[in-house]
This record gives sequence, structure tokens and C-alpha cells, in this order.
Amino acid sequence: MSKQNICIRVNLGGQEYQDKEGKIWYADKEYIEGSWGCLNLPETDVLTTFDPISNTKDPQLFQSMRMGEKILYRFDLPDGDYKIKLLFAEIYWETSAAEQQNVYIQGRRVLKNFNIFDEAGHDKALEKSFRTKVNQGYLEIKFVGYSLPMHSGARACAIEVQSI
Repeated sequence: MSKQNICIRVNLGGQEYQDKEGKIWYADKEYIEGSWGCLNLPETDVLTTFDPISNTKDPQLFQSMRMGEKILYRFDLPDGDYKIKLLFAEIYWETSAAEQQNVYIQGRRVLKNFNIFDEAGHDKALEKSFRTKVNQGYLEIKFVGYSLPMHSGARACAIEVQSI
């Protein structure tokens, strides 16, 4: 895989989707060596809604989410610098007692005690961007929920990985 203009967009828990700018978001899938995907897909669930999602031109992208105690994605990529965009919407909870999670990129915690509802409210799109380095041929993104009693606080709607 050459490094030029790598951009992988994944609609977590959803089907392939073309956004309003014409960009393709791939359907979610289990990890395949040499490619990308969810490493622990059978241990996760998908939650969907038909509610309208505000704060976005592409509400369909936020109407499905992968969720679980832990969600682990791997992208096999050339070494280099990447921009990671994580898309979230709290499509289930309507209270600040909603699920919390920590999010790690390449083993470094980038979001601590992250509660989607507290930042965005219910049915509102939220995007978080980070930069990271790949130096072992792969990128790992891990979402870890720790809310009681359900422990299903790990949740996200989409991931975009783009070379810089």
C-alpha cells in the first residue's frame, strides 16, 4: 500500500454510505490481515435509530453505532503521520447518566471519561480529531467502556483515517 493520499472511512455498524460531499464510507467489517476492520466484532453490538440527527449534513452516518464493553479497530497502513477523525452521536441515552468510555489511539489515551451526551446531548453529531504516527505498519483504535451496570459504554458511529 503506498502512502499517497490514504483515506479510509468506515461507517461503524452501518452499510456503505456516500456522504453529501461524495465521499464513500465503507460498510463496517471484521478485521482482515493486510486491510482493516474490527478485531473483536463478535463481542460487540450494533445500535441504530431512525431519529433525526442534528449538527451534521449527513445524519445517516450517525444513525448507527458499534457498541460494547470494548471495541478494537486495526488498520494495516504504511508508516507515517495520520489524522484520525472519530464520529459520535448519543442515539440511545437521553440523560447525562449515559455511558462513559476511554478512547486510545496507538495505545495513547486521547479521550478520558468521555461521555457523548455530556458534550453533545441526544441525537446530535459530534466529531473529534487527532493526529498520530504509524511506525509498525498498523494503526490501532480502542474504545473501552466502563459505565455500570451495563459496561457497554464503548460506542462510536464512524472512523476516518487519513494520511497527512
